Formats: sequence, structure tokens, C-alpha cells
Amino acid sequence: MEIHDLVVRWPGSYHDSFIFNASHACAVYSNNNHNLILLGDNGYACKPYIFTPLLNPVTNAEKNYNKAHIKTRNIVERVFGVWKRKFPCLRRGLANSPNTIVSIIVACAVLYNISLKLRLPI
Repeated sequence: MEIHDLVVRWPGSYHDSFIFNASHACAVYSNNNHNLILLGDNGYACKPYIFTPLLNPVTNAEKNYNKAHIKTRNIVERVFGVWKRKFPCLRRGLANSPNTIVSIIVACAVLYNISLKLRLPI
């Protein structure tokens, strides 16, 4: 449940896929030298390194794939929930200057990862 890549370039609301497509991680995964895959929701384009859920699963294998996909993506959503509980300012919203907001978000991510490694309670 660690945060491995954080993009805080655009203020406001942007879809995850827009942010991912402009990220360093996208460039790394596009080269696919690592034999790694990512899970995305239906807002992501289907690419060799991004697995998205099937829209209309029919076979048991397809249904099982979607169940496993949902179960795994729930971990990602849980990270955001735990992160926001640990740092309530992220839940409320920040009324600071854009540069300060970037620093706060990055600091919260770093402190979150440190707290995981040290097994600190929420």
C-alpha cells in the first residue's frame, strides 16, 4: 500500500488517465522493459501494460478476471482512504497557494510511506 509515483502538476480535477499519460511512469511502462502491468479503470485506454475490466464478461474466466481486477483495484482505493484519514487536510481540501499545495501533498505522501515502513498506526 505504498505510494510509488506521485504527479502534482495540474490544479483542480483531471482524470487519472490524463495525469498518467503525462507522467514519468507512463514513459517507463510504455517501454515495457520491466514485464510489469498496471490495473486501470475503464477510463484508461487498453494498452499491453494496462489491464482494464471487461465491459461485458460472459465466460467464467472473464467474470473471474473482473472479480480479481476489482479486488486488486480496491487496494488502490484503500490507499487513498488511509492516506486521507492519516492527513485530514487532504480530505478537506487545501486553501494555500498552488506551490504550497504541491509541497503539502508531496510531504504527506512521503510521511505516509515512512509511517508504513515504521508500522505507525493511522
